[in-house]
Amino acid sequence: MISIIVPVYNCENYLEKSIESLLKQTFFRQLEIILVDDGSTDTSAIIMKKYAEKYKNIKVVSQRNSGVSSARNHGIEEATGEYIAFFDGDDVAENTLYEHLYQIMISNHADLSCVNYSMSFSDGTTKVHKKLCKKNIYGDEILESFLKDNLIGINIFDKLFKASIVKQIEFPEGYAIGEDMYFVFQYLRLSNIVAIDTTKSLYDYCIRTNSAMKSQFSAKYFDSVDLAALMMRELPKNLTLYSCAEANYIHEICKVLALYYQNQDANYIKKIEEYKKVLKSYSILKAYKYMSRKHFVSLVLMRISPQCYIFLYKLMRIG
Repeated sequence: MISIIVPVYNCENYLEKSIESLLKQTFFRQLEIILVDDGSTDTSAIIMKKYAEKYKNIKVVSQRNSGVSSARNHGIEEATGEYIAFFDGDDVAENTLYEHLYQIMISNHADLSCVNYSMSFSDGTTKVHKKLCKKNIYGDEILESFLKDNLIGINIFDKLFKASIVKQIEFPEGYAIGEDMYFVFQYLRLSNIVAIDTTKSLYDYCIRTNSAMKSQFSAKYFDSVDLAALMMRELPKNLTLYSCAEANYIHEICKVLALYYQNQDANYIKKIEEYKKVLKSYSILKAYKYMSRKHFVSLVLMRISPQCYIFLYKLMRIG
């Protein structure tokens, strides 16, 4: 059985469509759908209750509003399946998502399986996120791939996890951004085989008009940098992986600076100046060696002209 954990907070406008996409799964009878109500104040609770009353394999658990990490951790505690997946209450899954993830996992004796996904933007356009490939990654190469390229990726909704590993870790609570990245990092440290098949895009990730690149800048955007720094500190400095984690940390700084330059706020100027110094002192030779091509281009552009970086981010989604 696959336990699908769905944190829900005020998703009334999208929730029914999202749940209906789970009902249409070819693997529906093998699913345990756990809807975690994170203190919603709209009609989300009523919608969830309606589905739980109709389907035996859908259940609702409730908590006071504590954030998405807390909701997912709560869902993990409730999960009884051998495998665990995560789904967002305002996105849509293709019908074969979980069957395909399961087949990839089993056929490759993997600890983690990954597929492709599409980003849907508010202007009606869509973009497939990952390059097309089909491969397995083994042992020490797993973390290096995670830190350097986009094949595994930092998101959790395009993946299937083993419950036996998931229950050894948890989502970091108290962070608003970057918690998925850190969770996947923890999981991969306990994994031996990752099976990837990005030849099919099976998840529709809906980016709303209030997404990070458009919303007002706030202190929460520092969270991803702090978590990237934590990942770096948890690796021995004498390993190549540390240098890869450092490069990832630098890239997270690039992304935060891009957000800041679009929505500048004098309250954060001290922190931003610190980030700029870190970026300036980072070796271009190390960046070339340990960053992916896209991330290397991001760094060079940010150091030369933040406005060029922002323009290309919007044009090519290089972040």
